[in-house]
Amino acid sequence: MLLARRFSPSAVAGFLVASQRRAGEVRRARPELGRRSRAWIAVGAGAYACAGGVWAAYGAAGPPPLRMRTAAAWWSATWLMLDWHLGMVETQDGRPRNLAAADAMTLARVWMVPVALEAPTASLALAAFATDVLDGRLARASEPTRIGRDLEGLADSAFAAAALRGAVRRGWLAPAIAHAEMARLGVGFAYALGVYFGSAQRPDPAVTRAAKATTPVRVAGLMAAGAGRPRLAAALVGGGAAWSVGAVVTALARRPPSRAAAAPRRPSR
Repeated sequence: MLLARRFSPSAVAGFLVASQRRAGEVRRARPELGRRSRAWIAVGAGAYACAGGVWAAYGAAGPPPLRMRTAAAWWSATWLMLDWHLGMVETQDGRPRNLAAADAMTLARVWMVPVALEAPTASLALAAFATDVLDGRLARASEPTRIGRDLEGLADSAFAAAALRGAVRRGWLAPAIAHAEMARLGVGFAYALGVYFGSAQRPDPAVTRAAKATTPVRVAGLMAAGAGRPRLAAALVGGGAAWSVGAVVTALARRPPSRAAAAPRRPSR
């Protein structure tokens, strides 16, 4: 519908209404799925409240109300996103599944985003990387879902962007290096968005795997920033970003031509 109507305002509005209607149908047809999603969101909200209380009690200055409101707004948006995409909690061939451990790991990384904005410590970066490794292994062990496949990359990018911004604000990472990595993340997000909405297909797995292969280097850079090693952090984050760009360009160059491009053209009359 969006492609056929060229993303007109009425088409976007219709798409959102249809998405909400389908989400309601999924909730009614699969009440156990709706209950689990609400329970997980409630746990996340409670964890924010606990984290804020601990921060206020033991930090030099507790998080001001604006930061807690930001966390609440972020988690509310996460709830809305998850609720609208409950229909995607199914296997690649369309068999319904409930939210499982792999999805919990991905949502845990999403939960960390507001925390990374304020305190992108080495331990937080390590925890985020651990959830990234675990969600992949757990998904492969129990059969991946469509929502897990698509949400994982978004969770990675959101956490990385928040951690980069937080590191710059605290003086732990050079702004130029952070901006270069943010630009790389932005281009990757634009590519995925363009493929999804431009052709109604998933991004090329070879391209996404190439970008993800350099994640350990960039995570090590964030950990170095959180540990107070700005020069090492700049080298790792900047080097990882350059390596990722090179890997993606190589993957794109190795892709076979599309059928349209490979098909011989008919001679003009």
